[in-house]
Amino acid sequence: MAKSNDASHLSPDRRASKRQKLSINFFTRVRNLITSHVSFTNTVSKHSATDIVDDSIATDDTAAAETMAAAAAAEVSTPSLAPEIWAHVCDFLPYQSLLQTAVVSREMLVDVMPRVTMLHIDKSCQLHAGVTHRYGDVQDIYIYSLIEFEDDLESYDCHLDDDTLTRALPFLCNFSSCLERVFLGGRRPSNGQVEGYKTDRFSVEDDMKMNNFIDLFSGAFRAGALPNNVWIAGLSCSKETRMHINTCKVCRNACKSFPLSSVVDFEDIHVIKKRYRFRAKLFDDDIFGLNVCLKRTEIEEIILGRPGGKELLQSKARFMTLLGRGVRHVVITDDDEVLYVVKYDDAVLGQINGFIKHSSMDVTMFPPDEVTEAIRRSFAADERDPLPPPREQCYLAESSFNALKELGLPIEETDFLNEDELRYGYKNSYFSCDWRFY
Repeated sequence: MAKSNDASHLSPDRRASKRQKLSINFFTRVRNLITSHVSFTNTVSKHSATDIVDDSIATDDTAAAETMAAAAAAEVSTPSLAPEIWAHVCDFLPYQSLLQTAVVSREMLVDVMPRVTMLHIDKSCQLHAGVTHRYGDVQDIYIYSLIEFEDDLESYDCHLDDDTLTRALPFLCNFSSCLERVFLGGRRPSNGQVEGYKTDRFSVEDDMKMNNFIDLFSGAFRAGALPNNVWIAGLSCSKETRMHINTCKVCRNACKSFPLSSVVDFEDIHVIKKRYRFRAKLFDDDIFGLNVCLKRTEIEEIILGRPGGKELLQSKARFMTLLGRGVRHVVITDDDEVLYVVKYDDAVLGQINGFIKHSSMDVTMFPPDEVTEAIRRSFAADERDPLPPPREQCYLAESSFNALKELGLPIEETDFLNEDELRYGYKNSYFSCDWRFY
């Protein structure tokens, strides 16, 4: 390949600088950041960084303009904010913006990037291992390029992206020392709705690809290429029907290979479909883990055969997790107020009852505040949501409260009633709550 004699793209030590490969538009945004939001200190140039950027944008020579803009960025020292604060900001940036932020200055690259804990991938080309060594503490990775949608809210025309299927797992294996949570799915361009894989919306070919993809993750866990505590969400077995004797190797391999802490949260896709059969036009954004075609009894049978499985199924932590598995419903009032009502379906109540029967622990002796807080976790959207909504927006269905109380849980109704339902600290018998309790 012929070498160019033009050295305008080289840094003073004649090495190509990544800063000089960025577009003018990005440095325009850097200039605005400098002048409007954050105080930077220029330690080299006699001219301000914004002057240099303005001069570079005004020139007719694009290559020279990029070089001058890059030099301006190189001369700008670290922002006055602490690296920890910048890292929190970067946690919520799209991946492309994160990469651009990394080249604003050496301090941003060296001091901020290693503190970033979340990555948001929008394109398959961003799944590249070349820069992963810059991130030392990434715990959450959200990959939104696995599913591609038509730009229509009501459209079910979606498909899997082959490039993401190929790149995702090798990319994730580069974070084996710190990774805790991974979401793989897509984001609808019309409204930003995040969705995992739903079997009734894809072709038979995509169903086969999904099962192969799950098998790859099972192999990665068995080989130790992924941490033994990482939580994978958004994937689902594509099997539509359940045979009398289930021989699905994909789901059985997953139950034997994925971390136990994840397997206990695997959900039966047939139960999920039954749960939401009356909500066909609503999107299910409750994404707790891998959806399999096995019954709950089959999942737990495999767990019991794994080291530490019995102890996990009968642990207090597992019981508290079950209490946070109520089904959340969103209610929009006539005043456009958003309220959340949680109801426990028969499947979850059955799991809670099974724990109480087979565990040696006396759940009636659990601290009431811990039990109440565990139930309140049901008001959160899912595991991606660190905190539930404000209490005044949350209501526990009366039928579910009574069912939990009958199981012997140390809970009081007043702990779940809001101000509009209380009178002098007690339930207001003159206030009807029937409209929200069913």
